[in-house]
Amino acid sequence: MTINEKVSARIKELRAQKHLTAEKLAWYSDLSKSCVTYAEKAQRDIRLSTIESICKGFGISIAEFFSTFTELEK
Repeated sequence: MTINEKVSARIKELRAQKHLTAEKLAWYSDLSKSCVTYAEKAQRDIRLSTIESICKGFGISIAEFFSTFTELEK
């Protein structure tokens, strides 16, 4: 699984846990809905600043966001 796929899966997981639509997460994150959708679908590389904004939308730290990640496949 690539880093983009892992980030995508984590966003989906957190969004489901917090019962947020992509639109609500975008609102809380101060991002466009399309930006959140692209990140969630791993359709392009995700900037760290976008992840930071999404973390703010979830009310978590970047460390918490990445806390479930394990080593990437080579």
